[in-house]
Amino acid sequence: MLHVSRSTFSALTLCALTLSGCFGGSQDGLERAVITGTVSFDGQPLPEGSIQFIPDLDAKGQRIHGKAVQAIITNGVYSLEADQGPVVGANKIMVNATRKTGKFQNFDGVKTEIMQQYIPAKYNADSTLRYEVKAGENTADFSLQTR
Repeated sequence: MLHVSRSTFSALTLCALTLSGCFGGSQDGLERAVITGTVSFDGQPLPEGSIQFIPDLDAKGQRIHGKAVQAIITNGVYSLEADQGPVVGANKIMVNATRKTGKFQNFDGVKTEIMQQYIPAKYNADSTLRYEVKAGENTADFSLQTR
């Protein structure tokens, strides 16, 4: 029978937890954080959509490493746990939401309704939104306007 001391067991447990993404870590080795918040559009909670956090530039103008992460917005609320959260540091924010247009197209014999992005480009394709993600837990609320 293998005998492991209590201190060795504790050290191995700590290593396993760190490697599994606890303490804000991630599989890519970058520090990530918990983030929750709300998104409103023209004063109303955004019914449904998505929000992306895209690593931006640091204070020296260097690109922050890491992949963009996305959360689903439901009734104006979104959240991401640390293991799937945004990279700590400056992030560009993109918010997307679509609605039905009442127009249809045929794709390989299947009639499909055309969806339209209704959030202005300044919040997605040409986003001016930024958020500084801190280590730990973050709350980031965004109030978007048509104009």
